[in-house]
Amino acid sequence: MQSMRFGTRLLASFWLVLIVAICIPGVYIYYSLKNDFIETSRTKAFENLDFIEWIAMQYQPFSSDKDLDDWCGQFAERLGYRITVIDPGGRVTADSDVAWEDVAEMENHTYREEISAAFRTRQGASIRYSDTLDRHLIYAARQFSMDNYPSPMIIRIAMPFSDVESRLSEYARLFWIINAVIFFVTLGLSVYFTRRFESPVYQIIDRIQKIGTGDYSHRYIADDGWEFSQLSGNINEMADRISQQVEIITRQKYELAVIIDNMREGILLLDRDGRIKAVNHAVEDLAGCRNSCIGKKPVELFLNNEIQAASDSVIAGTPEYSFTLELEKDLFYEVYLTGIPEGGALSVFYNVSERKRLERIRRDFVANVSHELKTPLTSIKGYVETLLSGPFEFEGDAKSFLQTIDKNANHMSAIVDDLLQLTRLQDKAFARNMRTVDATACFHAALERAMPMAQGKNITIENHLEAPLWVKADEAALIRVFGNLVDNAIRYSTDGKRLRISSMTAEDKIIFAVEDEGPGIDRHHQHRIFERFYRVEKERSRFTGGTGLGLAICKNAVTGMGGEIWVQSPPEGKSSGSVFFFSLSKAEL
Repeated sequence: MQSMRFGTRLLASFWLVLIVAICIPGVYIYYSLKNDFIETSRTKAFENLDFIEWIAMQYQPFSSDKDLDDWCGQFAERLGYRITVIDPGGRVTADSDVAWEDVAEMENHTYREEISAAFRTRQGASIRYSDTLDRHLIYAARQFSMDNYPSPMIIRIAMPFSDVESRLSEYARLFWIINAVIFFVTLGLSVYFTRRFESPVYQIIDRIQKIGTGDYSHRYIADDGWEFSQLSGNINEMADRISQQVEIITRQKYELAVIIDNMREGILLLDRDGRIKAVNHAVEDLAGCRNSCIGKKPVELFLNNEIQAASDSVIAGTPEYSFTLELEKDLFYEVYLTGIPEGGALSVFYNVSERKRLERIRRDFVANVSHELKTPLTSIKGYVETLLSGPFEFEGDAKSFLQTIDKNANHMSAIVDDLLQLTRLQDKAFARNMRTVDATACFHAALERAMPMAQGKNITIENHLEAPLWVKADEAALIRVFGNLVDNAIRYSTDGKRLRISSMTAEDKIIFAVEDEGPGIDRHHQHRIFERFYRVEKERSRFTGGTGLGLAICKNAVTGMGGEIWVQSPPEGKSSGSVFFFSLSKAEL
């Protein structure tokens, strides 16, 4: 029944009710009519029995049983009934439908229903099938007294029941014909109305299925009564609300996905089994597993036992866990893990490599500043104490001591000046002074300061800059950049070498290059040489007289002017030397 369609179940239920409603009254009416007909026939039989008894009383006395049998046959022929006379012992004395010769052979009628009743209550009746006449008969019997017979006799008549049966059969046939007509008419009407009532139901089902598949555009409008109209309105309102909610959820999900995927922090979601359920692009880039991270364990991605142990601990019930993950040299992540209510864990990866690098730079800076200042201060203190200790045998010694003190004091002053200059550049206050300047003129200004040192080392400077080269820059900062790069190139080049300054244009930028023929810079130092006080060869750098802040100043100045600076060592096609590049925006004239 559950698997049947709604319309079929509705029709089956209606037909069942219809059949019960038709059959029960029909059966009741049929049996009521049958009982009425039987009672009417029984009454008529007793009335006819009264008439025959009266006639018999008029004809008696009968001289013999045969005379009584002849009388029964004569009257039965005129009346159309069977007449039988039975003595008190149940023996048939006369029978209108049986030849006299055969009467004596008839069975005893004592136990016949109507005879038994007549013996008990003077009269009785029954309906049964007669084997003698091969048909149903109505039997009516009564006691009556006859002359020449000492005891009361039983007279019985038998009327054919076929008329009653035929009338009942006709009524039954008409009844079933009428019921059949009613049934088929109602069947057609029920099919028609069921399909009509079923149509909105299937429309509702179709609408709900479309809503389930995400189609909220179809509008359902019912015109089959107030209930379906109300249901139609509620479904459409529900679809609109679901559509709005789905749209909001989809938009929020998309926004959240965009936010998560574009976060610098890595997001990694684990299920209750400790396997990766979702990641963002930051984790994919970090682990190098784009589109293949899902379903793996964290240790499979990062080859680190600590992150696996932390994940297992949080999944096992630890509320939260954090640690620092070092994946490779200079690559550090702070990992924070927390449990989620559904089971599993959420891991967030914060890239702290820059912070770690700055912490290292800060430590190195403090150490380098201390070292840079301690050396000249020690010299100054030592020579001052020597001067204060007493007279000298040689007057030239005092002069030498004072010259050393002056040299170290100048070196300390240069360090302080460079630190102040670096601080000004880091504050980017000089950016307000940017304007259109000629880079070639700035280089010539810087070259004038460096020429004495170049001439002292017999270094040739080749200037390939065209005049003018208009750029957007702070003039003083650009002169300082050229001056520091040329000064470094001269300091770290041996006597008799060449220094080459050139430029090239790339779209809206002008790239400057300062190339020397010095010993070059190892690759593992190149990414740190722009840090403050970072020295490739500390003893040699101190011997050359540098402060260790020149390249840091250059980087901050170029970056503040919107450009970039980098080094290539050795230059292409050469085995030694270095070339420093920096770019600036072309000025719009």
